[in-house]
Amino acid sequence: MILILECIIGCLVFGTFIVISVLKNKDMWIQEYPESVQRRYIELHPDITIKEPEGLTPRVIGMKLGACIVFLMLLTGMVYLAGAKTFLQGVLYCYTIWFVVNAFDTLVIDLGLMVHWKKCRLPGTEDMDAEYKLLNKKSLLDGIAGCLIGIPIALLTGLAIFLICK
Repeated sequence: MILILECIIGCLVFGTFIVISVLKNKDMWIQEYPESVQRRYIELHPDITIKEPEGLTPRVIGMKLGACIVFLMLLTGMVYLAGAKTFLQGVLYCYTIWFVVNAFDTLVIDLGLMVHWKKCRLPGTEDMDAEYKLLNKKSLLDGIAGCLIGIPIALLTGLAIFLICK
């Protein structure tokens, strides 16, 4: 029961964080938009620090690795609170939470809000409906990548649970 509540709370907290951060600082998330949208935004806003469309640049990789470390710590606490006492329980509980939040992010945040809610669009690109539809494929691929990234996070969480409960 605790695991289900943690999945729900995880989705709500993660979704709230993403939506608020996108609405407050769209530059921070520029790499999440299609290249053509990034180009137009950069042309319209020459004062931003990003001068070329971004993919997996060192800046983006650093941000994602930092987020993974934070998630590893949070998930270890959540999994412990959910009652995991063994390595396998730690792995399974962690991956369950990771998978549910990743699916929520992909289906609700990326494919729902980011594609269809114009407030999430980069300023000056609100009219680029066709380009924003390109997020459908990218979001699904990112969701699959998220599932894969969750595997080492779950294994490390299982190891942490094993060490804590030893």
